[in-house]
Amino acid sequence: METLLALDHQLFFLINDLPHTPLSDTIAFTISGIGVGGLIWLLLSVLIFVRVERRDHWFFLPVVLATAFSQFVTNMWLKYFFSRNRPPGSAMSDYSFPSGHATFAWALAVVLASKQPRLKYAYFLLAVLISLSRIYLGKHYPADIVAGSAIGLGIGYFSLWIEKKIIYYRIRRRK
Repeated sequence: METLLALDHQLFFLINDLPHTPLSDTIAFTISGIGVGGLIWLLLSVLIFVRVERRDHWFFLPVVLATAFSQFVTNMWLKYFFSRNRPPGSAMSDYSFPSGHATFAWALAVVLASKQPRLKYAYFLLAVLISLSRIYLGKHYPADIVAGSAIGLGIGYFSLWIEKKIIYYRIRRRK
């Protein structure tokens, strides 16, 4: 375990010690900032909903489920269970593991990619950029990001699975 933690710290410093220019810091803060509270994902969800509403009346179900599960699993349960401190120099007071930004980004990327498959690579690229920005800015270790991403992927697919089960049940019930 100590070897993994040492590797995690080395990867953190490798990414966090990249040159911090005013431009790169502004880009990283912007990307990280749009991930706060899922702001960008909720905006994208509304925009997609406006385009597909007539075809998908259940559109917001997996969005809401992924949002709620991400918030509950990471910020209300796992962070306190593991109680891992943030990297040195981080001014944030809550715990680091797993990354809530990464969890939320990957969960919503999965959901939105299922709703707009043509843009799936853009959604996943945005999730990658949000996740990496957290390490670059010194808010998370790489393991926090990897765990948050994996949890987010699971939450995203689980939310879509629930949506399918509910729709299937409603269709069967009508017959």
